[in-house]
Amino acid sequence: METVLIKDEFITNIAGKVRNTKLPKNKALWPLFETISNSIHAIEDNNNLKTGRITITLVRNGDQEALKDLSRVEEYAIKSFIVRDNGIGFNADNYKSFLTAESDYKFEKGAKGIGRFVCLKAFRTLKVDSYFLSEDGNMQLRAFELQPTGNGLSNPQVISTDAISTGTTVTLNHLREEYRPYVPKSMAELGERIIEHFLVYFVLEKCPVISLIDNNGKEIVLQDLYGTTIKSTIERGQFDMKNKSFSIHLVKLHDSKGGHKIHFCANEREVLDESLTKQILDLGKSIKDVNDELFTYQCYVTGSYLDKNVDSERTSFSFPTGDTDDDDDENVDDELTLKEIRKGVVDTLENMLEPYLKKIRESKFIAIKNHISDSAPQFKPIIKYKPDSIRRIQPNLTGNKLNIELFKLQSELELEVKKMSEDVLGVAKDFRDTDEYKEMYNDYIEKFNDIGKSNLASYIVHRKAVIELLDLFLGQDDDGKYQTEETIHRIFFPIKSESDEINYEQQNLWLIDERLSYHSYLSSDKSFKEIAVVEDANSLDRPDLLIFNDSFAFVNDDAPHNSIVLVEFKRPERKDYNTVDEK
Repeated sequence: METVLIKDEFITNIAGKVRNTKLPKNKALWPLFETISNSIHAIEDNNNLKTGRITITLVRNGDQEALKDLSRVEEYAIKSFIVRDNGIGFNADNYKSFLTAESDYKFEKGAKGIGRFVCLKAFRTLKVDSYFLSEDGNMQLRAFELQPTGNGLSNPQVISTDAISTGTTVTLNHLREEYRPYVPKSMAELGERIIEHFLVYFVLEKCPVISLIDNNGKEIVLQDLYGTTIKSTIERGQFDMKNKSFSIHLVKLHDSKGGHKIHFCANEREVLDESLTKQILDLGKSIKDVNDELFTYQCYVTGSYLDKNVDSERTSFSFPTGDTDDDDDENVDDELTLKEIRKGVVDTLENMLEPYLKKIRESKFIAIKNHISDSAPQFKPIIKYKPDSIRRIQPNLTGNKLNIELFKLQSELELEVKKMSEDVLGVAKDFRDTDEYKEMYNDYIEKFNDIGKSNLASYIVHRKAVIELLDLFLGQDDDGKYQTEETIHRIFFPIKSESDEINYEQQNLWLIDERLSYHSYLSSDKSFKEIAVVEDANSLDRPDLLIFNDSFAFVNDDAPHNSIVLVEFKRPERKDYNTVDEK
C-alpha cells in the first residue's frame, strides 16, 4: 500500500539553484564526498558507528558484463558511483530537510543543505532508494530520482516493505564530460583521495568502515589502506591564537604530484588547501625517505573557529584572508584572519620539522657560502650580516637565479647602512662623545667599509664579465664570419640614444678610455641633424659615437677649446663602404 507522507516539491527553483552553485573542475570528487558525508551522518544518527558500513561501487564506461571479466578495468573512466550505507535512512525529518534548500537541519554537523545541488552540478541525475522506520515503527522504502529540471523530483514514492534494516543507496549517474578528466581512474588513488578528504574521521577513529568495489569485483577497504599508508606517519601539534585553539595533523603521503600542502578543515572535512612549500621553501617539492621513495607532507588544520566560519559551499571561510589592506581595516580585535592562522600553522610546523629543516638549511648555507667565495665575492657582507636571510633563500638555486636572490639581500643591507648613516649623522653633534654613539658609529663604519669592499668586488666582477663578452664577440665565429657592427656597438653604448637618457651603469666607454665616462654630452648613432647641441647642421651622417668633453679632461689647462671624440665601429672584410666621396 502506497502512503504519501509529505508534499513532494522543493521550495526553491532547483534548476536555478544548480546553475548558481559553484563547483570548480578540480573539485570533481566533491559530489562523492558530499554523498559519503551524508552517509556518515546517517550512520551517526542511527547510533551504529561501530557497525556502520559504507560501500562505494564504481561504474565505469563500457559494457558492464564485459567489465566483470577484466582483470584490469582501471583503463576505463568512471561514469557513476553507487554509495550504500546502513544509516538511519530518509525518514520524515531527513526527507523534509532534503526538500528544503540550504536547510539548517544538520547545521551542527557542518551540513549547509546544498550537497544535492553540488551533485547535480557534476552528474546528470541522482537516484535515491532509502529504507527507514516510520513514526509508527513500520519499515518503509522511499525512492525517487533528482534532476536539475522542474521541481527536481521524478517518480517519488513511499511504500511499505519487509526489509529488516535501515539504509540508503544513492546513485550518482553519468558524470558530466567536463569533470571526467579530474576523477582518478585508479581505485587506490580514489581511495587515498577519500581518506585525505575525511582524514580527521580516520584520525579520530570516528569513521565507519568504507569499501570501494570495482566493476570486476575487486575491493579495497579504506581503513586497511589508511593503516598501511598513512596512520603510522601521523604527527600531531597544536597552537593557540586569540584564545582560539587549533590542532595540526601532519601526515606523510607517498605522492609527490601535488607537493606539500596545508589543508584547512571545518566540521571534519577539508575546505581549502594551499601550498606549504611557499611558506617553508626548504621543504622543496618532495622529500625522499630512508627507502629512497618520494613523499610529501600534508598538514590538516582543525578547530572550532574554522567550523563556525566555513561558508555555505564549504569552499572558503567567512573571516578575512588578511592579504589586503581592506581586510586589515575590517578585522575586529577577537577575529582571526586566514593569514594569522596560516602563520600559526607555519610556526608550529617549523618546530615539528626542525630536525629535518636544520640539516637542509645547513647544507644550503654552506653551498651558498661556497658560491659567494668562488664566483660572487661582491656578496660577502651578506654572509656576515644576513645569515638568517640566506637561510630563507629557496634551496637548490644556482648561477644567475641564486645571484638575483643574493642581490636582493645585498640591496636590503645597503639600504640599512644608508639609514644607519642618517642616524649617525643626526645625533653626532649632541651625543658623539657617549659610549652609545661610539658603538653605533663603529658598527656603521664596519658595515660601510664592508659594503665598499663589496662594491669594489662587484665593480671588478662586472668589468671582467664585459671584457669576456667583448672578447667572445671579437674575431670570427665557427663559420668564419664576424659579428655585426651593431652587436659590438651595443656593448660600448646603447644605440640611438643620448647621454642624458642612459644611466652610468648602462655604458662601457671605459673599454676605449676611462676618461670618456666623464663627458658632457654623447650621441650614439644619431645624425648631425638630430643632435641638439650641434646648431644649423643638416647632415644626415651618423657617427657611431660623438662625444663632447670639457677641455680640462683631455688637454692642458691652458687649451682654448673643448675636445670632441668620434668613434666608429667597422667590421673586418666588409665590402659595402661608400667610396664616392674620396675626401
